[in-house]
Amino acid sequence: MSQFDEVIPRLNTNSEKWDGAEALFGRKDIIPMWVADMDFRAPKPVLDAFRKRVDHGVFGYTKCEDGMTKAILNWNKTRHGFDVDSDAILYNAAVVPSISLAIRALTKPSEKVLMHSPIYPPFFKVTGDETKREVVLSPLKHTGTRFEIDFADMEQKLAQNDIQLFLLCNPQNPGGISWKKEELTQLVELCARYNVPIVSDEIHADLVMKNHVHTPLVKVAPYYKEQIITLMAPTKTFNLAALKVSYLIIDNPDYRAKFRELQQYVHAPGINEFGQIALEAAYNEGAEWLDELRDYIYENFQYVKAELNTHCPEIGVTELEATYLMWLDARALKKDEATLYQDIIDAGCGVQMGSGFGAVADKFIRLNIACPRETLKKGVAALIAGIQK
Repeated sequence: MSQFDEVIPRLNTNSEKWDGAEALFGRKDIIPMWVADMDFRAPKPVLDAFRKRVDHGVFGYTKCEDGMTKAILNWNKTRHGFDVDSDAILYNAAVVPSISLAIRALTKPSEKVLMHSPIYPPFFKVTGDETKREVVLSPLKHTGTRFEIDFADMEQKLAQNDIQLFLLCNPQNPGGISWKKEELTQLVELCARYNVPIVSDEIHADLVMKNHVHTPLVKVAPYYKEQIITLMAPTKTFNLAALKVSYLIIDNPDYRAKFRELQQYVHAPGINEFGQIALEAAYNEGAEWLDELRDYIYENFQYVKAELNTHCPEIGVTELEATYLMWLDARALKKDEATLYQDIIDAGCGVQMGSGFGAVADKFIRLNIACPRETLKKGVAALIAGIQK
């Protein structure tokens, strides 16, 4: 039995995923498979480090420890062959606020920001809604089992729109794609041709499945590293989202100065004490836990794929190269997206529909499969019942 088979009740723990399900879906008795957190306990070394700190009992103001930086350097070198300069690291609470910082630091209101679509919905919020930048989308091409970058469309958008910043999701959310070295190389070449800085959200870097490798963007294009801002965190990897700990890798000293100035303006530099403890413990002692997790998630993917192929062959399944988020193609169904969504909810499964992820995503479904097999089977049975209704 895997440690990830344990069903841990999460109701009444202030869980957005579980306690927030009634407000979102209109019912309590639902299997939530939407927001991207996992129903797994964090690694034992992290919990042990928490207990030791709690037993100390004093929680005054905290400074950033060198141990956290050393853990980041070692983790990225060991897992990704990524040599990070310690001077390039800045800390921030979470990746989405860091995207907002990047937009504010490197662009001005009404200027244009390019990104692929479909993409993680907060990308839209921190560009158009919050920072008043103009969003330009370059739709990805769905080949049936994978997304690919439409480089011709991307270059056209760069050439015609005076783009000031490109936002990349690497690995790609919601498509579960681990971009290939060749794809990333061509992408950087395009941005370099038009002198466009790149923000690379690599929060899912560690959650790459078998036979796939995460390639940090800076690693494929060191010549362009001063125009690349890399965003990383242990939070998705080790299920630590509530602790608000992430970091930015910014090789350009002028960009770092702009980021620090914005952080100081809102008095929000640094990481809270338990975020620091979690990052250091997870990166130093969590590798074995992560390797088992990735195997478990991929087995979950294979289970869901087999069930859908058997009971709903009209649903297309995008191959899972990275993340724990499946991307399902329901465009062959005759009912519209709103009806399909409600049918799935009525059957007892809570999902996210594709239209929230931008262009070319209508009638797709994003499904979070990072849960114990017992929970997964119940959720998938409900999903299938909703699709078949």
